[in-house]
Amino acid sequence: MRILTITGLVLFFAPATSIEAADDSRDLFESRIRPLLIKHCLACHGPKKQESGLRLDSRSGWVKGGDRGTSIVPGKARDSLLIKAVSHVDPSLKMPPAGKLSTTEIADLSKWVRLGAFDPRTPTAGASSPKGMSLEQAKRFWSLQPIVLPAAPKVSDPAWSSVPIDSFVRSCLKEHDLEPVAVADKRTLIRRATFDLTGLPPTPAEIDAFLDDDSPGAFKTVVERLLDSPAYGERWGRHWLDVARYADTAGDGADYPVREAYKYRDWVIAAFNRDMPFDQFVREQIAGDILARRNAMDDPDRYAEQVSATGFLAIGKRYGYKASPDYQYLDFADVIDSVGRSLMGLSLGCARCHDHKYDPVSAADYYALYGILQSTKWAFPGGEEQKRPAHFPPMVPPQQVAVLEKARAAELARFDVRLSNLKRRRMKLDPDRQAGGVDLGFESQKSGQRPGTPWVCSGPIEITTEAQSPFHHVHPKGSLGVRIGSGKPTDGLRYVFKDGLQATPGQLMHFTVDFRSVAGSSEKGAFRFYLGRGVVQSLAVECSATATTFAIRNGKNWETIRPIVPGTWYTLRLTIDPEKKTYSGIVGTPNDLVTFQDKSVGRGWDGIVNCFICDAYGHINGPACSRDLDNIGLQDEPFVAPGSRTVAPKRPVPGAEKQKVAIAKEIESLTAQRQVRAAKPAYEVAYGVSEATPVNARIQLRGEPHRLGKETPRRFLEVLGGDRLPENVAGSGRLELAGWITRRTNPLTARVFVNRIWRWHFGQGLVSTPSDFGARGERPSHPQLLDWLAARFIASGWSVKSLHRSIMGSRTYQLGSDDDVRNLQIDPENRWHWRFARRPLDAESIRDAMLVLGGHLDRTVPQEHPFPPVHTWGFTIHHPFHAVYNSNHRSVYLMVQRNRRHPYLALFDAADPNQSVASRQPTTTPTQALYLMNSSFVHTQAAGFAKRLLSSHADAETRVRVAFELAHGRLPEIPQLKAAIAFVTDYQQKLPQSSDGPGRHFAAWSALMRVLLTSNAFLYVD
Repeated sequence: MRILTITGLVLFFAPATSIEAADDSRDLFESRIRPLLIKHCLACHGPKKQESGLRLDSRSGWVKGGDRGTSIVPGKARDSLLIKAVSHVDPSLKMPPAGKLSTTEIADLSKWVRLGAFDPRTPTAGASSPKGMSLEQAKRFWSLQPIVLPAAPKVSDPAWSSVPIDSFVRSCLKEHDLEPVAVADKRTLIRRATFDLTGLPPTPAEIDAFLDDDSPGAFKTVVERLLDSPAYGERWGRHWLDVARYADTAGDGADYPVREAYKYRDWVIAAFNRDMPFDQFVREQIAGDILARRNAMDDPDRYAEQVSATGFLAIGKRYGYKASPDYQYLDFADVIDSVGRSLMGLSLGCARCHDHKYDPVSAADYYALYGILQSTKWAFPGGEEQKRPAHFPPMVPPQQVAVLEKARAAELARFDVRLSNLKRRRMKLDPDRQAGGVDLGFESQKSGQRPGTPWVCSGPIEITTEAQSPFHHVHPKGSLGVRIGSGKPTDGLRYVFKDGLQATPGQLMHFTVDFRSVAGSSEKGAFRFYLGRGVVQSLAVECSATATTFAIRNGKNWETIRPIVPGTWYTLRLTIDPEKKTYSGIVGTPNDLVTFQDKSVGRGWDGIVNCFICDAYGHINGPACSRDLDNIGLQDEPFVAPGSRTVAPKRPVPGAEKQKVAIAKEIESLTAQRQVRAAKPAYEVAYGVSEATPVNARIQLRGEPHRLGKETPRRFLEVLGGDRLPENVAGSGRLELAGWITRRTNPLTARVFVNRIWRWHFGQGLVSTPSDFGARGERPSHPQLLDWLAARFIASGWSVKSLHRSIMGSRTYQLGSDDDVRNLQIDPENRWHWRFARRPLDAESIRDAMLVLGGHLDRTVPQEHPFPPVHTWGFTIHHPFHAVYNSNHRSVYLMVQRNRRHPYLALFDAADPNQSVASRQPTTTPTQALYLMNSSFVHTQAAGFAKRLLSSHADAETRVRVAFELAHGRLPEIPQLKAAIAFVTDYQQKLPQSSDGPGRHFAAWSALMRVLLTSNAFLYVD
């Protein structure tokens, strides 16, 4: 039976090729590969110059190759010289010579090669390029013609349906000499419809109700019930999330979590469930924040929903490391291309570097839209340089924002007052702290050794009496300090305070250290003192010293404060004002102090000081001199003035240690509570967009943001009217853009969406390139049917559920999936719909159906994912965020990560969230079959399935019948029934006899359930 199961799985995962796969490869080439080759390769390997005899300006060029042979092996990235060259794996073959490509660019090239290296270019002697479609030609192009409701053709076949959809389909079938197969049986039909609309299997009770209903409207009743189910929005919302490139992480090198992304996901699901008109659905995704402000006081819940809807724009892959315009041209390229493909079926991204090669879209069109995006404020999810989220739009009206922020500030201030009081109480119990500051443990260390816990050290470091400061105005006189020898920049020491200081209104922060450069040191580099949060996560203050000078950082710039003399001890005092975001200080000897005031703290400092570092990353590069440190302290009260009398330690307070432990626990608990509260905004925010300062963009020559051409006014695509913003418009233009896209006269929006709905119902669209209605896309198989659907869709008020009713009520949808030899010879791809195409369940439906049968599906709606607290975020490209959160909720609610995708979803071909996906492409891999055979998830669901059967049915025949109906939607035939029972008996007998009887019995039934869950009858829908 296991061999049979594997065979079934192999059949299930048979490869499926289509025009859509070629369409995705074409999109990748035009949007990413062609610009990359132009930018980095063609100067040396193009029509004018061929280094090593290699040309990369055409397919024939790289197939021929250069002196080293063929440069690209389609489908085999690892074997391709081009990939080896750009990856720098061979020291003798590193390209391009100007420097290594970015990680993203190498990944794009590798993906392109793996997908077969689609390349439509032909050799050219000069620099000429193919001419795109002119505006005059566009007027005659099929997808740009006005949508007109065509009359349904008359069909003479009395046995065929008279529904307009069926009339159009039957007419084409006759034209191609095809005969449709018979209508599907009722069991097949309800299983098809239930998985189609909800992504879940029908229950036996639902099947029986349909079988018992002999009325003409029986199937209509089924469809209405399914459309009313909350599971409908979860299923069809997931379809749209594929197109919208939804994910729960940002996609930059560190792949930062986006805690609020789920709000857009839930908005999409709710919109489908309540049948939001599609034109409104589009408008809210592009300009929901603007619409919300217009009706701010009418409905607070609608305000929040409309702001969340703009996640459609924000949700794409991010390329930047901080909330600045530095990388936004790449973010905007993603948004423009996604809006074009998802809503209008146009590859607008191909006009970023030059006029579109094929479609009537100019670079001026692209940058007219670019200006609209540039006039918008974008939520920043966090990144390697700026590790905290920023600019998330409030989900409450503006007049409530100030009130809620004031209340939050007051709450945090109460936390700070309580923490400050606790720390004062603790200080009174600690003689050393009373004496002025925290010495960070030098006196408790062992002379002649490196500092131990809690210090972290690197390089030549030693606790020694020679490093004892002569100043006793901070701490009681001791005998030990620390000496750091010269060496690499990373050589030094670090201390992370368990109780750091948090910015508190009206409260200053005070730091002190005594230091000297060791006499005789000749190194020219500088050592530095770092104060901030974590290991260089959020800089507050930096000071730097060579053997002869002392400097501080003022914002971005270094300023020299004074000369210093090797071998001389100096004391440094710093006072940080968190409210002003400045710091002041003194440095020198008690009789020679230099003052500096109101210097800027680190840009983006988050108000926390809990880390001190001394290393050699100072203001001058190179090995730093040896230096001694002593008397290091950090506290929220001023230290005594340099040169003051020595502060004598006070006597220990009786019972102090026990009291300090209790206070420390209270401080730790209160600090954690404050961090949680500080991480939450004063009000709910969305991962979306809001209005910014309006600006027109300038064309970026060849897509380079620093090579600017003429300014382009914000407007719509010229081929669709070229509407400009009214002169009195003060906003970004997004509201107007939403109106242009959704107006009834736009020939693309309705056509593109009804084609998507058709594709999601039938497995292929009337236009087989759902996101490309341009010159490189395919023509519609049934052009009049497409226009009829689009016209009726608009006339229905853009109702998606009405569109479902029309399609599913047709005989075309209700046809069986039987083969017909003659039809297969004429139309093997079923383009004319002579049958319903049998197709595999998608990743989410497989998992959800297994959870249902195993009795483990959690039908509730989860909220945000359990991401790490924001204050702990410090992800980098070398240590990116990654997590897989186990859940029994529906698969649409799983956390979707961009860079390291969910292992199950990636394995079973779920949508790649890094691009707008029109059609998922199934793959054939052994690991898919191995997963179904060996996965603990599958085994758990099979065991749950078996448990349900054993607890509710006593005899084997009934159990098998119920199992087949639950898993496959049908009853087993007599041979199948007997084979299943024999399998259980045989399996049980082959188990070790040492096992207990009930255990063997349960294991055998679990094994049978695994067979049912991994069979084609379960994994396919007819």
